[in-house]
Amino acid sequence: MNKEEFIKLTIADKTEFLLNYSEVISEKVYYECNITLFLVEDFYVEVFFNREQNIIVSIEIQENNQILFEYVKNLDLNEIVKLLH
Repeated sequence: MNKEEFIKLTIADKTEFLLNYSEVISEKVYYECNITLFLVEDFYVEVFFNREQNIIVSIEIQENNQILFEYVKNLDLNEIVKLLH
């Protein structure tokens, strides 16, 4: 599926497609939302889930090439180092 086809889907169809045909890359918390980054073939998609309302509020294609940095900039590598030893 390409970006143009994905954009035309409803939120329900986007959600189903992401759950079945994409890969979760990372997650982060921003205020009351959990934001999950998915990889769909050759583009990234962010899903914004409001924990207080228990709903998906937005599903957006992410055009920023530096998006991965936003998910790993606060990563604590000490935990990974502990696992390796």
